Amino acid sequence: MNTNCIIFKRMIFSAIMIVSLFPAVLVSQSPGNPVSIAGNHQTNPAMTTDGSGGTIIVWQDNRNGKYEIYAQRMNGDGNALWTLNGLAICVQDSNFKPMIVSDGSGGAIIAWQSYRGSATADIYAQRVNSSGNIMWSLNGLPVCVVVFEQDTISMVSDGLGGAILTWQDYRSNNGFADIYAQRVNPSGTMIWTANGVNICNQAASQRGPKIISDGSGGAFITWYDNRAGNYDIYSQRVGAAGAVQWTTNGVATCTMAADQLTPDVAGDGADGVIITWTDYRSSTDFNIYAQRVGPSGAIVWVVDGVVMNNNVAYAQTDPMIVSDGLGGAIISWTDYRTGTTADIYAQRVNSTGAVQWTATGVIICTASGDQIFSQLTSDGNNGAYITWEDHRNAGNSDIYAQRIASNAALNWVATGYEICTVANDQLRPYLVSNGNLGAIVVWQDYRSGSNFDIYEVGFNTSGIIGIDPFGNITPDEYSLSQNYPNPFNPVTIINYGIKASGNVKISVYDILGEKISVLLDEVQNAGEYSVTWDASGYPSGVYFYMLESGSFTSNKKMILIK
Repeated sequence: MNTNCIIFKRMIFSAIMIVSLFPAVLVSQSPGNPVSIAGNHQTNPAMTTDGSGGTIIVWQDNRNGKYEIYAQRMNGDGNALWTLNGLAICVQDSNFKPMIVSDGSGGAIIAWQSYRGSATADIYAQRVNSSGNIMWSLNGLPVCVVVFEQDTISMVSDGLGGAILTWQDYRSNNGFADIYAQRVNPSGTMIWTANGVNICNQAASQRGPKIISDGSGGAFITWYDNRAGNYDIYSQRVGAAGAVQWTTNGVATCTMAADQLTPDVAGDGADGVIITWTDYRSSTDFNIYAQRVGPSGAIVWVVDGVVMNNNVAYAQTDPMIVSDGLGGAIISWTDYRTGTTADIYAQRVNSTGAVQWTATGVIICTASGDQIFSQLTSDGNNGAYITWEDHRNAGNSDIYAQRIASNAALNWVATGYEICTVANDQLRPYLVSNGNLGAIVVWQDYRSGSNFDIYEVGFNTSGIIGIDPFGNITPDEYSLSQNYPNPFNPVTIINYGIKASGNVKISVYDILGEKISVLLDEVQNAGEYSVTWDASGYPSGVYFYMLESGSFTSNKKMILIK
């Protein structure tokens, strides 16, 4: 047994979990990389990663005088890889509000609501591969084309190259929306009941569905529900074959008095979810609440949820959520506590439902004017990147961002980092992780003064704009980050930094200190990297991973839960 292994075994039961935080030295903001600058308006962008440090972006497009759907793939340097100004996904008239998820092979599945020749919207979808080739029928496949309106799509990858979609559905013709869902495989075959399976058709309205994968080919879906005469939060789990797993029409997540609205959902790392929402139980103003729901539908925290902002004055609305990789979550929202303008605040809640930061939430940005429409994604290190639409410059809207660490430390300037502040309006930012400690944001941009275009930029832990997300940053020191997510099932990502070129080895050990896998053993240049461990063949339990490079050695604990 080599010396490192002996030392590691001695360390294994006393390993201290340290999250590395790097102070940022920021550079000036970038005007962004053009995704599409075609004529007329391009609006409502959505985005997913391509698995190679780049993105695939979709939007509704009016270049031909009708609302069509276009998409573009951008590499990590911000260069377009497909047709100039975008690839036509659907050239029928009257198509709106596209959504997109990765197909796991460098391409994407896109869904949208379409009025093609009809007074009511249906749901259509298309798959495009990594080279920009359309894989399904011209102008998309019908996902749901029953009578009356289907809209407000939410979508997630099914983990097998396909997607699961959920939406509001008015087919009952009683004036109330229900919730339906459908799974489509990589070949474009609808796996579940034609036109979707019923998730909830309880009398009265069900609205605003949000969806997240359950890691087993199915999904968790949450929505706000008017069955009691005011809106409450309900949830349902649907299996890989399309059968609902919990109580018919959903289980109650929160049924407190008055309205609970606009839920969002993230995984808890233990086969369940954490749900957040806007809550009017105080009867004087909206606050932000959250609840954890187990894999069988049972609530985990206190009945009707935990308050995230300690009921501070005036309204807090539009929460967004992301896992913190440690069994809890980070939540951002729009906050009117000043009584005059909107700001952005955030809170972290742990796996037991205890808030981890200041009771009323941490300030993300309180600059002059309104800050609204926050979006967030993991920073890969138990913290989050948050971006928003910012109106501090009178008459214009710009895009700003902030990075917040797991201990609530703000890594960038207190008022936020300028992502794009060029002339005229930049609106509706959409944010995703680049899979390597950075993030990419896309938005609709009116800098031309005549029409909206689509732009994007990438940034890393130092806030640098427009980077190649794979290794252009030389860290000041070696680092090994906590794996993400943690706990996990069965795949997790390990991020690390290499100060100097040399051989890098990352190994996995079991609880007894026996080496069970070598994830990496090769020469690498200085930079920031990530490696993935697929633990499909290993039992649930505690594992350790070790990084060795030159004289540097570091290890951390991770938990596999199946």
